[in-house]
Amino acid sequence: MMYKIGFYTGLCWSASFLLAMLSLTQPVFGLTGNLVGVASIVVAGWMLRAMQMAAGAGAQPWGVHRRWRMSLRVQLLAAVLCLFVQYVYFRYVDNGHFLSALADMYTDPQYSDMMSKLMQETNPKEVLEVFSHITLNELALNFMVVNAFFAIILSIPTAIVARVRPKAG
Repeated sequence: MMYKIGFYTGLCWSASFLLAMLSLTQPVFGLTGNLVGVASIVVAGWMLRAMQMAAGAGAQPWGVHRRWRMSLRVQLLAAVLCLFVQYVYFRYVDNGHFLSALADMYTDPQYSDMMSKLMQETNPKEVLEVFSHITLNELALNFMVVNAFFAIILSIPTAIVARVRPKAG
C-alpha cells in the first residue's frame, strides 16, 4: 500500500515538474504546476488516512511520530519517482531548452540589474558558464538532493492531513 501511495504522490510531483518545465515558455502553466505540487500533500495525506481507517474499528490511530515516518516514506518514494521522470526529461526531451531559457533569463537586462543589486559578487555570465558545463549526472544528483529536501519538508503537512481523530466513546 505504501508503494501505491508513493506512486500516486510521485505522479503529482512529476506532473508539477513537467508543468514547471512547460512554464518556461508558457507562464500560465506555472501556477498550475504549483497547485499540483501542493495537491501531492493532500493526495498522500488522504491515502494515508484511508490506510489507517482500513485497519479496522478497534485499531488505534497512528501517533504523531508514526504518521510522520509514514509520510516521509511516501514523500521519499515520490521523490525517487520524480527523479526518474526528471532524468528521462533532461536525457531525452529537453535538448538544451532548460539551459536556453536560463540563458534568456540571465541575459535579460532587467534581470541582470536586479541580480547585480541583490548579489554584487555574482556575475550572470559566470553563472551561465557554470550551468553550461553541468553534466546530466550532476544535474540528476542535484535534483536528488533537492527532491529529498522537499520530501522531508512536505512530510510534515502530509502527516497533519493524515491525522485521524480517535472516536469518542
